[in-house]
Amino acid sequence: MKKKPPAEKTANAWLSVLMKTMATSGGVDKVPEGWMHVRELAVLAKLPTSTMQHRLEKAMDANKLQKKQFRIRCGRNISPVWHYKNK
Repeated sequence: MKKKPPAEKTANAWLSVLMKTMATSGGVDKVPEGWMHVRELAVLAKLPTSTMQHRLEKAMDANKLQKKQFRIRCGRNISPVWHYKNK
């Protein structure tokens, strides 16, 4: 009969360590005032998201915007999303 692996090597133990790591390091960032992501800007401008993305890229090329990633909640996931702010 085979011996059971030590507790620290079981799948549940690995999952527990992973979940603890994600809970402490994968939190949501507080987005500072003035930073907005593409969807928010598209709603304000009443434009499709793709059109707003093209306009933001042109503004970035002209050095008129700052661009930074913040981790936000997207449904059940936390994802890094680009946010933009006027210079």
